[in-house]
Order: sequence, then C-alpha cells, then structure tokens
Amino acid sequence: MFHELHTLMSALLPPSCAVDLIEVTVVQAYVLLQLMAVAPTTVCPRCAMPSSSVHSRYQRQLADLPWGPRAVRIRLTVRKFVCWNPRCARRIFTECLPDLTVPYARSTTRLAAVLRAIGIALGGTPALGSPLAWG
Repeated sequence: MFHELHTLMSALLPPSCAVDLIEVTVVQAYVLLQLMAVAPTTVCPRCAMPSSSVHSRYQRQLADLPWGPRAVRIRLTVRKFVCWNPRCARRIFTECLPDLTVPYARSTTRLAAVLRAIGIALGGTPALGSPLAWG
C-alpha cells in the first residue's frame, strides 16, 4: 500500500523538479509531504558557476493546492551551496526550485497561479507588493 501511495504522490509533483518524496503523512485535516531537493549540483544565481559543495540544509514550509477536502502542506528540505568563484561576491547561496516555488514564497507556484487566476476572474488586480503580482 505504501509503495502505491508513494508512486501516486510522486506523480503529482512537478516532473522537472529535482526532489524526492521522503514521507507522506495523512491526517484528518491535512496531508503533509516531506520533500528533499536532490540535484547533485546547482549554479550560483550571481555568477552561474556550478557548485556541488553543500554548506548546510534547512527546511521551508509551503502550502499547496488541496487534495479533496484536505489541505496540503509541504516540508521542503533545501541546501545551501558554496560558490567557489573568487570573483563572485556571493559565497553562499540556496538552490532554487522554480518549478515548485519561488524564493521566499510560502506557497507553491501552482497554488499562486490558481489564486491569481481566481482573483483575475473575479475582477481583482493584485497589489504591487503581493506575491501574486510576481508571476
């Protein structure tokens, strides 16, 4: 049963996103997905030099589209990398997962897109500082 659930959950994640599904917890009010970024290397956003030197890890909490009556919460473990380019001013940077979320966001890109579409359909325009206006 767990293997089938894991396969289903993996299929619902963005296919181009380099994350592994670590654990799924289903309770009455919500589904918690624990994801971990797994790309072997990433590029510095400032100088575009690839790096595979992991400095540290931390967890982000994201909201996603609900699955039926249950809210979906994502606990995403991402890594910070070291930029070894001596001319780059950025020494430490966090890997980006643009198919899943944008930097500093508390929701997935697909949740933000749905909320934006609902707002536009209802005749509203997002405020300039709103995360919904970024997209």
